[in-house]
Amino acid sequence: MTAAPHPAHLCLPAETAALTAAQAFLEACLGDSGLDTASASRLALALEEVFVDICHYGYPEGDPGTIELRAWGEDDRFVLEIADQGRPFDGQSLPDPDVEASLEDRPIGGLGWYLVRRMVSTLEYQRRDGCNVTRLVMTRTGPGRT
Repeated sequence: MTAAPHPAHLCLPAETAALTAAQAFLEACLGDSGLDTASASRLALALEEVFVDICHYGYPEGDPGTIELRAWGEDDRFVLEIADQGRPFDGQSLPDPDVEASLEDRPIGGLGWYLVRRMVSTLEYQRRDGCNVTRLVMTRTGPGRT
């Protein structure tokens, strides 16, 4: 996939306090994205999960880094790219949790990336130039689209 010539871009500290700014960035980008309300809401929730995960686990304690957001539309897709220079981590490689198991039999955690994978149309990951690059892709629907 190629990026749009001039995607919207924002760089934030990898701190949970910056989540509000990340959400406002996405909301502004979604304004004319062509995504329906349900898809936009799922993308916003996926952004929150990925962003907070990077803040909590991506960087060594006491050494907060940054998170870069890029957003663009192409063809029938809206792409939100989230990049960080933290520890290598591919959320799409995690095994699915056993959601049929009782709560007592399930380990704590592990549902976040499972939900992210189900909230977006496509989840892409690359480790590129020392960065984790995660793309949350939503397919736009509308007249003539399925």
